[in-house]
Amino acid sequence: MAYFIKEIVVKKIVVLFMLILGCFAFSSNTSISAQTGTNTQNATMPSMESCEAVCRKCQKVCEKTLAYCRKKGGKHAENKHLDTLRDCIAACKMSAEFLSRNSANHAKSCGFCADICKLCAESCESFGDDKQMKDCAAECRKCVESCEKMSNMK
Repeated sequence: MAYFIKEIVVKKIVVLFMLILGCFAFSSNTSISAQTGTNTQNATMPSMESCEAVCRKCQKVCEKTLAYCRKKGGKHAENKHLDTLRDCIAACKMSAEFLSRNSANHAKSCGFCADICKLCAESCESFGDDKQMKDCAAECRKCVESCEKMSNMK
């Protein structure tokens, strides 16, 4: 009987200890997310997560545009333009990867991505009133803006 009572007491102590640890963990997570929320609300500095999302969206739009250009043919399918789209897709993918893992080199990858996206936007804008090309150029311009801001963050 004494052993049974000791076992119950030990279990209660363990449960109490776990509750106390849980409270400390909860309070420290709350302060961290509160601090993070403050930083991401700053409109002049994009968060890594928002820049990553912009890069991934640009990548997807460029992939769609690449398929569109191959299908359309003619000027749309010229190697120089298709290579620019491929480069943009690769740069956006790389930058999003660096941002997702908080790489110390994310600013460099974002600077590179901004340069490539600018070239892609210019290439797509050269097609005039083609809606797909306009959409791609607009998405690339958004990525340029976001990545330039991120590349200036050290």
